Amino acid sequence: MRALRIGVVLVAGVATLAAGIPPPSAPECGPVAAGLTLCLYRSGLPSVGILTSCENAHACRVGYYYGDLGHPVWFAPPEQLSTLPMPEVTWLTVTLAQVRVECGPACSWTYFFEAKRQRLSPPHRSVLAVDSRRLLMALAEGRALVARQLFSGREVARVEREWAPADWLGDVITALHFDPDGRLSFTWLRGTDRTPVSERVSVPSIPAAHS
Repeated sequence: MRALRIGVVLVAGVATLAAGIPPPSAPECGPVAAGLTLCLYRSGLPSVGILTSCENAHACRVGYYYGDLGHPVWFAPPEQLSTLPMPEVTWLTVTLAQVRVECGPACSWTYFFEAKRQRLSPPHRSVLAVDSRRLLMALAEGRALVARQLFSGREVARVEREWAPADWLGDVITALHFDPDGRLSFTWLRGTDRTPVSERVSVPSIPAAHS
């Protein structure tokens, strides 16, 4: 499978970094009762962050804490999962966390947590890039590249092209990131000859008003 180079990770599972993107956070982990391991991913605010409570790397509860570690708010797993695997947590800013879990080949779920307001997004599948300044994300949805707001999930832009044939759109988008000016830059493979095409498209922060 072709690795998709995105703003935070490679979807194929190999970590990489784009300019200005912080690395995944290193957790502070230790054993607790009943054979569980507790890990903390601290934010830039005192006593606020992400935590995990895991039986093993494939069976975890993931949540956030605010002051009291004994009373976290646990994330609801997507319908397809009964528990969550150990996540990759990246603090995109001092207060905005991206919490990503794998769910199989070409499959991942991502939550976003804003520590200052204690806002938690629902899980989003196939997040490919994030604009932490404008709180937007780019996702692969079927045969479309879609930009949505992180917390509301509202669509703000949709890109459809003559993509090369592939089971998953991420296999034909070879590079993707949000630019500082708010545009989305990406390189994709066109048609059956898989010709590389590079583009920059404008992405609004809010959905267009309907007339």
